[in-house]
Amino acid sequence: MLSEIRGRIKRKSPGKIWLEVGSLVLEITVPLTLTETLPPPGEEVSLPVCLWIQEGVPEIFGFGDEETRETFKLLASLSGVGPRLALNLLAFFRPEELEKAVQTEDLKALSRVPGIGPRRAERLCVELRGKLALRKKSPARPPVYEEALAVLRNLGFSAREAEEALAQVFSGEEDLDELLKKALKRFSPV
Repeated sequence: MLSEIRGRIKRKSPGKIWLEVGSLVLEITVPLTLTETLPPPGEEVSLPVCLWIQEGVPEIFGFGDEETRETFKLLASLSGVGPRLALNLLAFFRPEELEKAVQTEDLKALSRVPGIGPRRAERLCVELRGKLALRKKSPARPPVYEEALAVLRNLGFSAREAEEALAQVFSGEEDLDELLKKALKRFSPV
C-alpha cells in the first residue's frame, strides 16, 4: 500500500500535480488549497498519499499532512461520500474545522461545500460525530509503560493481555521493576 511519495513536481494545475518519481511521472489528485501551497515545478516534495481503486481504476490522492489523509480516508469510506466529495470537504475545511462543524452541527457551513445540501450535511454530522473523536490519536504513554509492555510481550503475553494488566496497575509513579511485578501478579493465580 502506498503511504508517502517523494519526488520532483513536474507540473501542477488546480487540484492536480504531476510528480516525477525516478523514471515515472505520477498524476496525483490533491485538494485545491494544497495546490496553491506546494512549491513551484522543479522543487522536490514529499506527500502523504492514499491509493483509491474505484471500478478497477487506480487513483492517487495526495495531502499536506497525515491528519488530512486520515480524515480523507474516513470521509471517503462513508456511504454516499466517496473520494471526490471528501476532497471537496477538505478544500473547504481543515480537519479540525470539519470536526468543529460536525460537533456543533453547523449545517450552513457544511452546505457551502459543492455537492452537499442541507440533508447530506445533517447525515454527515450524524455519521461523523463519533468517528472523528475515535480517530483522534491517544496520548503518548510514558517510556516506562512502553518498556513494560514490550517485556510482557517478550514473556509471551498477548498484546491485549499485556495492555489490560498494565492499565489496571499503572499509576505513573512506578519504575520498570515495580510495574512489571504488579502486572505479573495479575496473571498469577491467587
